[in-house]
Amino acid sequence: MSEIVANEKKGEYGDWQTNLPLAISVCKQIKKQGIRPQVIVEPTCGQGNFIIAALLTFDSIEDVYGIEIYKPYLDALNEKLQKFGKSLDNINVHLYHENIFDFDFRQITENVNGRVVLAVGNPPWVTNSKLSEIGSDNLPIKTNFKKVKGLEAITGKANFDIAEYISIQLIEKFSAENVYFAFLLKNSVIKNLVYEQKAGKASLSNISQYNIDAQKEFDVSVSAALLSMRLFGGHERSCQVFDFYTKSLLYNFGWVKDKFVADVDNYVKTLSIDGISPFTWRSGLKHDCSKVMELSKNNGKFVNGLGEVVDIENEVIYPLIKSSDVKGEFLMQNRKYVIVTQHSTNEDTKLMKDKYPKAYQYLVAHAEYLDNRKSSIYKDRPRFCMFGIGDYTFKKYKVIISGLYKQTNFSMVSEIDGKNAVCDDTCYMLGFDDYDVARLILQILNSQPVQDFINSICFYDAKRAINKDMLMRINLLPALKLLDPKTIGLTKEEYEKATKYIVQHSNAVTAQQSIDFEAVRAEYPNGIVNHEEDADNPLLQLEEDKNVLISLVKNDNVDLFLDGTARIYYTGKKFPSTVALNKLYYFMPYIKRRGIRDIYIIKIARVGSKHEVHPDADENDLRLVFEIEKIGKLFDKYKPVRLNIWDTFTDTTIKEITKAEMLVAVG
Repeated sequence: MSEIVANEKKGEYGDWQTNLPLAISVCKQIKKQGIRPQVIVEPTCGQGNFIIAALLTFDSIEDVYGIEIYKPYLDALNEKLQKFGKSLDNINVHLYHENIFDFDFRQITENVNGRVVLAVGNPPWVTNSKLSEIGSDNLPIKTNFKKVKGLEAITGKANFDIAEYISIQLIEKFSAENVYFAFLLKNSVIKNLVYEQKAGKASLSNISQYNIDAQKEFDVSVSAALLSMRLFGGHERSCQVFDFYTKSLLYNFGWVKDKFVADVDNYVKTLSIDGISPFTWRSGLKHDCSKVMELSKNNGKFVNGLGEVVDIENEVIYPLIKSSDVKGEFLMQNRKYVIVTQHSTNEDTKLMKDKYPKAYQYLVAHAEYLDNRKSSIYKDRPRFCMFGIGDYTFKKYKVIISGLYKQTNFSMVSEIDGKNAVCDDTCYMLGFDDYDVARLILQILNSQPVQDFINSICFYDAKRAINKDMLMRINLLPALKLLDPKTIGLTKEEYEKATKYIVQHSNAVTAQQSIDFEAVRAEYPNGIVNHEEDADNPLLQLEEDKNVLISLVKNDNVDLFLDGTARIYYTGKKFPSTVALNKLYYFMPYIKRRGIRDIYIIKIARVGSKHEVHPDADENDLRLVFEIEKIGKLFDKYKPVRLNIWDTFTDTTIKEITKAEMLVAVG
């Protein structure tokens, strides 16, 4: 029988068969740990190379269980087993031609009887969404096994890795048994399994990851490893990472208190830097129409992506820095230019018609491209609008890092050809008016302690390892204290001025501390506010002097607020102490890339936890809970506003919201 599976089957079953030498090496690694399994379990066993490897490696085996959906593979495995002859006389081999997602594991667990079990194998490296995309029936029943929140959990659309699903099922089914676990998995799956250890639901110990060369072993470009652990004996929250071939220890990742980090040792050395950035990191310009909006310079003339010469007002053309340009400490050159249509996301682009008539006519002439941009963020926005734009876009000095590449060096850019440079949305930046401040911050970010800290919290196998959340954790002030001022290249006066600026902004952030939820619950045992009677009043009028809390809505809850059906809002684990809780009356959801529109009354504000609606959530993980009811729209269309506190909240009044200066967006 041919061992080559048709491409469509390979995709459908996530099928990358483990070669026998690798399977034997895995089993030998397990044997070196002193493990003598009596029962072998291989889910999705394929052609059975792990079963064969186990039989060749261990002399303690009494029972073998293999489960496989693809019948030709089981036939091939049976042929291999027949070659063992009488050596299998004392070993019971149980092969099941079944779908792993329907398999009743009691057929195995009820016969273990306290014996040592080794669950070994290479489950499919494919996601459920990929299987759905190709119309496969080889899918688990839609259950919310990862306890995903929001609409994705309701619709069953939450994407997950099939190997992760199978791994979790085995951990749950064999949790009471004397079981060892050895699976070849993508690193992202291993990371997710260790991440879930914070809750301590599974009794896992001796968690180790052995990195393999997946390109060499499977001819696929993905980060993968052998995950080895015991399904009993403790609740470890970290994982040691080794090289599979040399067995040398590389690093250790996992939980350090309430932080999930990529390198435990380096994180412990640099954890003083882990905090809140005194400055807000921003992504650059987003326009989703490079053929029209981005220009090159050819013989002194601007040319767009369609090959057309572009003759428009120079005032709307800016030097553009893209991720591929971020090289070296100081950026002096650019390859591209960009047409900037706004100075804030709510600015009416019709103003260009009189101020920059040639540019406006150019946009109209190419409206076919701009009006058909696919992203929903452009809906109900000014025509030809952009995102990621605000006063920071036009700062003279910018400290920039690429969000696309797995390198953490920061660069600085100023004017190019006498004009402030801007960056695109693949970059993150801080903008400053003062050179000395920008220079000092650049030196801090590129210092060894900060670089070590970033490397300790970044998982580089993630799709976007460099992101805003990571950058906002860099507390510049303690990092500054680790530097030698003589190495920075500023005079004493320049250094002191820049340091003072950082200290001032750090103090402002520190002043916005989080509330103590336990203390608030003790202060308001019957709830913080109760406006249920007002909510039931059909004649309720909007009162412009009453307090309103504007809060950023997480992506998984956006749909509930877009259609107005949201009835409850949970804050995060932190909530600013500067907000007067007992004065809260209205609530306005801030939809990312859109802004605010709808207004709700806060019927009840209290301290609670997500355990109330998610039984698996920690009941001691306290939050503020707002029970809300929509009462109307403050604006006909969404309007962006400043989120003044942690880029998440604004505490204000209806009167203040309607002021023009409040509605100046920062992108």
